[in-house]
Amino acid sequence: FFTMKLSRVAGIILVGRFHFAFSWNQPQPASNVKTDSKTRRNFLAGCVSSAALLQTTVNSRADAVRAVGGGEIECRAAGNCLEKGELDGALGWYWGAKERCDTTDPTCGAGGKIMELDENGNLIGKPVPASNANDITHVALINVDIGREESSVLKIGLYGKDAPASVEQLVDFLSEAGFSTTATSRNAIGELTSPVVFGQGGVATWIDPGNSIEFGVPSQSVAFSKSKGKAKVLDSFIPQPRPQAALVQDDLSTKSHDRAGLLSLPKKGLGYGGTGFESDDECYERSFLITDGPAPSLDQSRRVVGQILDGSSMAFLERLSNLPTKRGIRGVIPGQTDGPPLPRVTVRDVKVATVVNQPSNSL
Repeated sequence: FFTMKLSRVAGIILVGRFHFAFSWNQPQPASNVKTDSKTRRNFLAGCVSSAALLQTTVNSRADAVRAVGGGEIECRAAGNCLEKGELDGALGWYWGAKERCDTTDPTCGAGGKIMELDENGNLIGKPVPASNANDITHVALINVDIGREESSVLKIGLYGKDAPASVEQLVDFLSEAGFSTTATSRNAIGELTSPVVFGQGGVATWIDPGNSIEFGVPSQSVAFSKSKGKAKVLDSFIPQPRPQAALVQDDLSTKSHDRAGLLSLPKKGLGYGGTGFESDDECYERSFLITDGPAPSLDQSRRVVGQILDGSSMAFLERLSNLPTKRGIRGVIPGQTDGPPLPRVTVRDVKVATVVNQPSNSL
């Protein structure tokens, strides 16, 4: 409404100026010169007054923006932000009001509230999922950065015995060699295609606060170009397409998404985590998911293939899955809080090892 009001005032001024300019160039009878001069002076004075009014309105709105907070919290709790005219509360555009914590604070969680801490001031994660040591065939350490100043590690174990084909795809994706569905080729110009590597271009792509977080590579071409030190995407690059879904159809689904700390893949395998309409370049954007709470509805489309292995990783998962999100227009719908993370969450590096004896001490 406010934007429409500003546009209407500005439109009146512009139309008036156009009319004034048009009238200025028209031949006028000599007897009307004095009257027209007075009219022009009055019009100019009106334009100046309108501009002053416009500036005053903008300044008043700026003050209102800085004061956003209490009403926003109340309308969100009641679910009537639109009815109350609280667009900030409905859309969540203004993060950082006085009632909210700073997103750069490691203890700042979803909704701008400080998360639960232990007696030493550390985040409290949910319990580590119970597992049989013999189930773990691979261990991965994923070093994740939040912004530029915060970093920690997710320690993950994979169930290679239950879902060997799915785990093989994920291990390749996490490794330095990368995951390929077509052979890497070269010509006189350079590489035309290259494996997709989670450690090169991997990010947290989607968060459902308090429920789950998804990771992947949003664009193979961008990741490849950056790995080669190129600022521009190479026109000759050909991304890796999705693998055939039949490759993982014999894998077992022995666990449900019934607790926090479980890692799952789409039942069709890597590359099938989105809507299905993504291009080959973007098909690995939502490659794998880690739960931060029970989500049994995921059992229909996803297969649990791993889990978090230690308490510190569970605490970091709590931090990650409660980061504020870019909701945009989705924030208008009550309860729609999921979206890409507001601060950039990037993968610095990944290490993967095959388990020989003790899975939790392999790395």
